[in-house]
Amino acid sequence: MAREEMNIDERFTYLRIMQERYRKADHGLRSRLLDEMGTMTGLNRKYLIGQMNSFELYRRPRGDERGRVYDTEVVQAITTIGDALDWVCAERLQPTLRETAEQLIGFGEMQATTEVLTKLGRISVATVGRILTDIRPVERLPRAYPGRRAENSAQRAVPIAIIPWDMSEPGHFEVDLVHHGICDEQNRLVCTLQCIDVLTGWSERFAIMGHEFDAIWGALQTFKRLCPIPVRQIHSDNGAEFINAALIACFGADKLDASQTRGRPGYHNDNRFVEQKNSSLVRAYLGTTPLHTYQQLRALNLAYQDMRIYYNLFQPVLRQIERTAVLRPNGTVYIKRKQDTARTPLQRLLAAEPPISREAQERLLLLHQTTNPLALKRRIHAQIRALIATAIQSEKEEVSAPV
Repeated sequence: MAREEMNIDERFTYLRIMQERYRKADHGLRSRLLDEMGTMTGLNRKYLIGQMNSFELYRRPRGDERGRVYDTEVVQAITTIGDALDWVCAERLQPTLRETAEQLIGFGEMQATTEVLTKLGRISVATVGRILTDIRPVERLPRAYPGRRAENSAQRAVPIAIIPWDMSEPGHFEVDLVHHGICDEQNRLVCTLQCIDVLTGWSERFAIMGHEFDAIWGALQTFKRLCPIPVRQIHSDNGAEFINAALIACFGADKLDASQTRGRPGYHNDNRFVEQKNSSLVRAYLGTTPLHTYQQLRALNLAYQDMRIYYNLFQPVLRQIERTAVLRPNGTVYIKRKQDTARTPLQRLLAAEPPISREAQERLLLLHQTTNPLALKRRIHAQIRALIATAIQSEKEEVSAPV
C-alpha cells in the first residue's frame, strides 16, 4: 500500500513539532532526528538543517511569480473540450481532458501536440477552474438541471433576512420544526415547534400533531400567549409549513402582530440559534424516537412545560459579544469570538430594553423563587424516560401485530 505524502502545511506543522526536540538534542540525536524527518517529509537533509535553525518556521509567500505553465495552446484545447462537453464544471471536466482531447483529435475537431496532451493529463482542477472562468461563454442553452427551483409566490411574499447576532432588543425569534420520525399508517406524526429569542436565549417548545396550517397556527398563537416577551419577529427557514399563503396572511397588526422573515434557501446557518437548540433541547432528549399518538403528544407537552421553566429560569447561557478576524503567522485567517458572563434567559430578559411589564417580571421572579431546580430536572428526565418507553412499547406492539 502506497504511503500518503504530507502536503506543505502538514510538513511545516510536523517540522515545528520536531524543532523543539531538535534544539534540545545532542549531536548524535540530532543526526537521527534529521534521518527521521527526511524519511517522513522527503526533504533534503541540508534544507532540514536550515529549517531547524530558523526562527520563523512557517510557510512563506512566494517572492516571485511562477512562469506560466499552461499556455494559449492548452487554453485553446480546454476551450474545445469544454464546448464538446457542454461546459461542465472543472471537477467533472479535469479527469477526462486528455481522453476527450484524443477522441476529438481522432474526429478532426482539434489538433494538439504531445506536449499539450501531457499538460492536459496533469493539470489541476483549480487551474482548470480558473481557465473556465475566463473562457466559459456567458450565454448558454438552458441547463437540464438548473439547480434550486425558482421561488414561488409565497416565498416572494416573505422577505429574506438574518437576525444579527448582536441584536439589541428581545422579541426577535427564530423558529423551526423537528419531526419525530415519519408518518404512521394513519398519517400521524408528532412534531416539535421550537422558538428561540436571539438576544436573551429564551426558548419555547410545543408538540403538535403534523405540520399542517392548523397545527402551526395554533402553536404560534399559544406561543404568543404564553411567552412573556412581546413577539416582534418570526424568522424561519423556507419550509412549506412556514412559508405558505395561509400562514403569511396571519401576520400583521390585526392577528399575530409580528413580522415574518425567512433565511436564504440552502443556508441553514441563517437559523443558527434555533438549529443549535434543536440539537441540545429536543434531539438530545428524544433522539430518533418515533412519536405518533395523541397520548405521546400530551406527555411531550407536559415535559415541555417543565422544560420551559427549567431552561429559561435556571439554565445559564452564553452570548457572543465580540467577533474579530485574526491573521495567523502562516497567512490563514480564523474568527475569534468573545463570550460574555453566563446568565439565565430570565436574567437577560430582566436587563433587556425595552423592559417587559412589571406584572410579568414579578410573576417570573416568584416562579423562580418557589421552584426547586433539581426536583424539576428529575421530573423532566422521568417524563422523557416514560415517554420514550411508551413509544418503544408502541412500536413493538405494531411490529408484532398480525397482518
